[in-house]
Amino acid sequence: MSSSSTPAPTASSSSSASTETLALGHSSGGRVSGKFWKASRAPTVRSMMPAGVKSASWEARQEKRKKDEAIKLLQNQLKEEREAEEERKRTAIKDRRTRLEEKKRLEEMAARMSAKKLQRMKKRLGRSKKVNG
Repeated sequence: MSSSSTPAPTASSSSSASTETLALGHSSGGRVSGKFWKASRAPTVRSMMPAGVKSASWEARQEKRKKDEAIKLLQNQLKEEREAEEERKRTAIKDRRTRLEEKKRLEEMAARMSAKKLQRMKKRLGRSKKVNG
């Protein structure tokens, strides 16, 4: 009895073990449906951060941010200096033009005044010497 009961479970356990091994082999990849020939899929990544940001350490990111801020500050300073130089040139040109216009206006006014004065002098001269008469 004991000899017949011992081989019977061994045969049944070996046959069930072989079927279980096949089943475990197929489902060990994580496929619940049993489609072991399909590629396994990874879960969707929810983070929208770029890979470079995630891989860099906090200190490295802070150092990069400080460098970027320093570069931006320097660029802004250079830009302001350039704009100030352009503004200075613009105002110099504008001042020169206004000075030339004022000088021209004064010369025209002086020419008109001298012409009027000359006319008055001729008129007076003609009265006294009776040139017109």
